[in-house]
Amino acid sequence: MPNRQAWTLRLSRNLLLWLPVFYVVWLLLTPFYNTFLAEAAQNLVRLTESPSVTRLTPHDANYLVITQDLGELAGKRIYSVRTTDIHFNLVLLAALFLAVPGVSAKRRWTSLGYALLCAVFFHLIDLFFWVKFAYATQLGSWSAEHYGAFGQNFWGLGKHLLDLPFKLGLPLLLWGYFFLGELLGPAQNSRAKHS
Repeated sequence: MPNRQAWTLRLSRNLLLWLPVFYVVWLLLTPFYNTFLAEAAQNLVRLTESPSVTRLTPHDANYLVITQDLGELAGKRIYSVRTTDIHFNLVLLAALFLAVPGVSAKRRWTSLGYALLCAVFFHLIDLFFWVKFAYATQLGSWSAEHYGAFGQNFWGLGKHLLDLPFKLGLPLLLWGYFFLGELLGPAQNSRAKHS
């Protein structure tokens, strides 16, 4: 048991050291990442449209605005999404991956790279659901007419699930996938020594 406690203490200490570092890095990279997310999600949304009319435009450091180029809603501000809320989990994700004690730096950074790639795809899907949610539920009679009850419930529930439990759990799920053995390892080693 002492090995497990020591490992957990080292993990906690390392996590507290890395969190402020990655918070600053995240703040510095946020404008670039917001622009990337807006462009990539706009392309993803346009794959589901005919004609392609949705435009996602970064509004300031934290928000993007959903508008349309053509059609009934052209020129109207449909909805705004706080993009920093979508990807703030990157701070915890990076800190968790680099805080793991007893693992080589190469393995930590490589695992973090794969985890960040998974997180980017998750953020794109989350933002896609935000856009569909806005169309399906936030435009009153237009939403009801174009999406119906099933569509409204599907996009609304999907957006809420992705944006709350899945987004908040993503760093822990990815960390567990890559490093669960290290968490369980000290306890297993301790048992083997006492046998």
